[in-house]
This record gives sequence, structure tokens and C-alpha cells, in this order.
Amino acid sequence: MANIPEFSNWQDAWEWHAQQTQNDFAKLSEAKLLRKIQKRQYDPYYQIWYSLREMGSLANSAPVLLEVLRRESGEAQMLHRYHCAAALFHLLGYPDDPLPELRQRVQWDKQGEPARQEAIDELEQLIQTQLAGNKE
Repeated sequence: MANIPEFSNWQDAWEWHAQQTQNDFAKLSEAKLLRKIQKRQYDPYYQIWYSLREMGSLANSAPVLLEVLRRESGEAQMLHRYHCAAALFHLLGYPDDPLPELRQRVQWDKQGEPARQEAIDELEQLIQTQLAGNKE
């Protein structure tokens, strides 16, 4: 384990720990990252989502990420939904800026949970269409 340096503020500590976590995830395969996500073994620095963005494939990752988006409801899971959706839309080829309207509806529950679930259904159709197009 790395020696933990002294930090003068929370941001330096956060960034150091996030980098250590990212380094650990970079050693894992996509399948191992997906298993951690399925088991809700998320890290407090949200690095699992960034690692999946870098090494994941849409075909392998989409089913797991859609499952997370469906099951993680409520305010307590808002940031995990945000980062999960960011990873999934990245794998779909969408930029983070501007934030796609569908991504906003998928990750936030401002219109209520039933509307968010409907947006996830739309996203699933978009993914299936893109994956089907890649097979041709």
C-alpha cells in the first residue's frame, strides 16, 4: 500500500485518493469492473465509472450500466447515476458537453421516477439500435 502523504486541504486529499483508486482500477479487466458494479462496490471517488469509460465496450457494459440506472433511485444515489450515465453515454459516443437531453432525463428524477424509468427505456432502445447497426 502506498504511503499516504500529509495534505493541506480536502481537495488535495480527495484528488490523491481518487488517483490511487483509478490506478487500482486500471489493473482490472472490463469484466472485473463490471462485476464490482453489479455488486454495488462503487468507490467514493467515482473512479470506477471513469475507468469503465476508458476500457469498456458498449456491448459488454450497457446491460450492467442500464441495470444500475434502473435500480439506483432516490437522492442518495444521484451521483452514482450521474457518473454511470456519463460512462454509458461516453461509450455511445456522446460528448459530456453539451449534456444530452436524454442523459439528463435518465440521471435526474426531476420529472419523477416513472418518467426517469421511461427515459431509461428510450436509452435502451438507442443502445440496441446502435449495437444492431454495428453488426451490419
